[in-house]
Amino acid sequence: MIICGSDAYEVHKAIVCSQSEFFKLACRKHTDDGGDFKEAQSGIVEIPSHKTDANTTEPEDFKWDADEDDPKCVKLMIHYFYHLDYLEVETAKIKEKKRTEENYDEAHVLKEGLLIDHAKMYAMGDKYGIPGLKDLALRKYQEAYEHTSAGFANSMIVIYTSTIDNDMDLRNVIIKILNNDITNLMSKPKIDQTVKDIPPLSHALLRKSLDLP
Repeated sequence: MIICGSDAYEVHKAIVCSQSEFFKLACRKHTDDGGDFKEAQSGIVEIPSHKTDANTTEPEDFKWDADEDDPKCVKLMIHYFYHLDYLEVETAKIKEKKRTEENYDEAHVLKEGLLIDHAKMYAMGDKYGIPGLKDLALRKYQEAYEHTSAGFANSMIVIYTSTIDNDMDLRNVIIKILNNDITNLMSKPKIDQTVKDIPPLSHALLRKSLDLP
């Protein structure tokens, strides 16, 4: 069982532990003298979570804490364990759309959307040792950006505050996106400020613009 805040999810240990190094270690029984993790004894894993206000929709109210998980992300992670996919319907719908000039509006790059969902799931895959989820989230992020930039600004915050500096897979995607359309994207106040606020991102973007590795 996984408990996230007030929500509890029944899961099968064999399915979850075979895909996640975190849960595999948490549920493994090492000794017979009570020296195991409490999760191995109880069969329950508690995940710290934060609740989002359902009435909070303004982009400037965006908050992300790498130490506490969004219950929605936990639910999607569990869905992935059983289906090896997540947000299937939303992914299919976004592929039907074509990028328009509205995609580049300041309000749009701040708007919550699939990009931020995929960034969060990439972070979840990293945090809980689920390489398959990380690979899927990376691919979904790249595919989604071909159709929308909604959530792009805040997705950068998620990735650069939730993964270690040498985890460059999704960071490289973000750097490439910025570099390929730098004049347009850096004219967006939120994107410009985010790049300023994240030194590793601004440094990597500078090196990319100079064709340095």
